[in-house]
Amino acid sequence: MFSLFTRKASTVPAASGKETPKKISFEDYLAITEVDYSIVGHSKIENMPMSDFVAMMSSPKFLGDPLVRTQHLMGASKYERVSDTEIIGHHQIRAAHQRYTGADRLTVENRGHGHSFIKHWYQKVDGEWKLSGLCPQVYWNEHNFEKIFVQLKAEH
Repeated sequence: MFSLFTRKASTVPAASGKETPKKISFEDYLAITEVDYSIVGHSKIENMPMSDFVAMMSSPKFLGDPLVRTQHLMGASKYERVSDTEIIGHHQIRAAHQRYTGADRLTVENRGHGHSFIKHWYQKVDGEWKLSGLCPQVYWNEHNFEKIFVQLKAEH
């Protein structure tokens, strides 16, 4: 097994004398729902409100394109409790994408599947967990991934 993580988890002493990673509670895990966002990609966006994030992701130029269907599958996940107010989530992702020739979605024009790792940072602000950033790392894409989000690509 290899490690993709560059930051060591906070630890607490265990009864055996060895240190073990701190755990987050299930309630804290479920509370990670709101977005206070910085994105790493073509540009960095500081302090993106949740409504702007949802609008960006669901835009017709991106995941809201009526000719695109996707399925994102989460594999292995690991959460690090850095402090009482900071958690880092590490997630293995496989994302399948298809672009269709028409709104009836009967004929697939292109397929593009991504294999990646994504790191999420969460901050507890006023007692609520908020997504405070992400950093995706794509390992490889299959098929014609570059032909899936054609409207987005035209802007760059």
